[in-house]
Amino acid sequence: MSKQATIIAEEYDYIVVGMGYAGAIMTARLAQRAKGKKILAIEYGGPVHASTGGATVENATIEMTADMFQNSGLPNAGNANPEPVTMPDVPGNYNNVAFREKYGGGKFDMKEFPSCWQGVGLGGNGLYNGALYQEPADWWWNDDVHNDIFLTEKQKAAGNKNTYDIMKGYFEKVRAALDGGMQSHPSEDGIHYNHGLYDIIRPHLLKNNFDEVDIDTLDLTAASNRFFTVPAVNVKHGVRTGPRAWLEMVIDNDGNVKKEFPDLSLLTFAKVEEVCLDSAKTVTGVKVSPSGAREGGLNNWMTKDFAANTVINVKEGGKVIMCCNALPTARVLYKSGIGCKTLNQKVMPGSEKHGTVTFIVDNPAVGTVVSEHVSTSLGMKYTGPERPQPHAVHYDPGDYVGNIDFLKQYSRFKSGPYAQFGPVVASHFVADMSEIQGLNKLYPGKEFESTLTTGVDPKTGLKNVTTELFYNPYGLGYPAPPVSNPGLNPYNGPGTFTIACMLLSPEMRGLFRLKDDNNTAQYVEVYMSTGAAPWDPSEEERKELVLPDYRKQAEHDVGVMTASIKEVLSLTADDPHIDLTLGPGDKQTLGYKVSVKDDDGNSKDVAIGDLDRTNADHVRAYVQFYDNQEYQDFTVNGEYLSITRWQENHYNSTAPLARNLDVFGNDLGDRKSKYGVDPDTCEVRGTKGLCIADSSLFPKVVYCHPIGAVMAMAEWAADQICPEE
Repeated sequence: MSKQATIIAEEYDYIVVGMGYAGAIMTARLAQRAKGKKILAIEYGGPVHASTGGATVENATIEMTADMFQNSGLPNAGNANPEPVTMPDVPGNYNNVAFREKYGGGKFDMKEFPSCWQGVGLGGNGLYNGALYQEPADWWWNDDVHNDIFLTEKQKAAGNKNTYDIMKGYFEKVRAALDGGMQSHPSEDGIHYNHGLYDIIRPHLLKNNFDEVDIDTLDLTAASNRFFTVPAVNVKHGVRTGPRAWLEMVIDNDGNVKKEFPDLSLLTFAKVEEVCLDSAKTVTGVKVSPSGAREGGLNNWMTKDFAANTVINVKEGGKVIMCCNALPTARVLYKSGIGCKTLNQKVMPGSEKHGTVTFIVDNPAVGTVVSEHVSTSLGMKYTGPERPQPHAVHYDPGDYVGNIDFLKQYSRFKSGPYAQFGPVVASHFVADMSEIQGLNKLYPGKEFESTLTTGVDPKTGLKNVTTELFYNPYGLGYPAPPVSNPGLNPYNGPGTFTIACMLLSPEMRGLFRLKDDNNTAQYVEVYMSTGAAPWDPSEEERKELVLPDYRKQAEHDVGVMTASIKEVLSLTADDPHIDLTLGPGDKQTLGYKVSVKDDDGNSKDVAIGDLDRTNADHVRAYVQFYDNQEYQDFTVNGEYLSITRWQENHYNSTAPLARNLDVFGNDLGDRKSKYGVDPDTCEVRGTKGLCIADSSLFPKVVYCHPIGAVMAMAEWAADQICPEE
């Protein structure tokens, strides 16, 4: 919607926006299938992986010398696995590069998202996350909404009985492309490092009737509704993979498009400001500006001068395909004038102020039904006797001098603790809602005790999973050493570990909003937030848009989380060598007080450290406690501990697929023509030629860690947009 623009003369048949999980897959499939068609892939950042042009020099630090990484690729240096790597290629280093100012310097993320961290570069968020690979169980796919979207008459004729049958083929494509890059034991020596925590937790989980699942179990259909395992991660030959597998199909290790794809072009360090539409709402191109992201790479081919608000056109009948992750995609749609007209002023409060952006395409599903995983954190500490744990390495991944032996091990052999992500234990279970019986009576009008919405598995008759635990020896949150000993591990100190308790199917949804500048994203509030906010849809707006009351849904999530945390606390309660260091009743967190009620319904303030972990209301109070990012100064017994609650940055549903039902399962009726994204074309309804292929498409948050499903969805979307002949 900008007034001034420079125009790049060349036109394209396809423009792909974003080169993360979805964009890497879409670009590779278009290049392979659309022979003779001009394709442009646009990325906010630049090359990062060494295998696709990332520079070891640009991504090194003073502590980790560039020549050590460069020499890791030289056979004559005595390296058993001679592959050059950059810092983000190293699995055990991911927290340092992206999120620590000392190393990343804030140069690996989109500045338009100060609250919801969004990684940039060829690989997107897939360059910086924990890379847990899981495939959702069949029951998650086979609900009414998914079957309505995917199970067409054509699919039925092909012998598919449900959505899971259809998606299995796309997961097979993902596995084939990753080619073994999904491993529970990613170190090249086959050892699972930091396994000591697994050994400590395992007997407690077995005693409490959790099933131990085989390692490298990828499809969670094979798991029960109460299990634990060592999670698989995207690593191949000791190096991070994921989007890289598809990037390498079309880009060489100098960062150039491979010669066999002459019609593919890349534009890096460029941000798409908006999509251009004509009066008929047909896409005509995109408007781009220099992103200001960190530059680097072995060659400077990507250094291409272009002015702010440069227009790049698509040919008549061409397509623009949004692949830049759920929140950035929603931001571009808003800035392009696509969104829910009824809530225009609430999600873009600067529209009236600046008079620049109003929604000319009314799509009520865009940005109004955002879904996300939410977690509550517990801190614990093993205080028992030393155990012989030859592979339990407690190290500072950022202390390259102190860990030179581990670094040399990784450089030469791609093995050791630097080859491994955390966490080391992943567990799923069903919240026992009887644990919170009486909460609704204590709080009249609240709906903490609600019926689980995950349903029952028709094959087993058992309730479906609600909650995941992941046990992490490094901790989560502010990565700083203990105050008591700055030389120790930069997370929580020896023996201390954290538990993230994550709701896999939370009910609460939220609105994606921009700030008054119509450019910077607001934090998407979906964390069990029961208090009303000025941007909440009114009762009349909810009725018009057929939306539930998100604040009531938040109450349901509070109940499920409370039941989950209460049970998690009980798992190790009888172990005298496992102390609770952060959580209800930790006996240490005395500076933070929460409001609870006694049996007579009278309110009182109690310190977190003095709460009763067996009392449902006390646990609820901890679940709803928010420390306002004070964790940077928050110590317990002289140790920094993690934030108490957070959203996982697994955002979905900002522009969901829909056929006959909305994301809540209601019949669309007259709303169908303008709601969400058309599954037959992946086009945003109300437009022509504007497609989406990323995590925006999921009608609800993915059950489990989402990267596997995001990759499978991108493969599916590629078939809808440009099918194989």
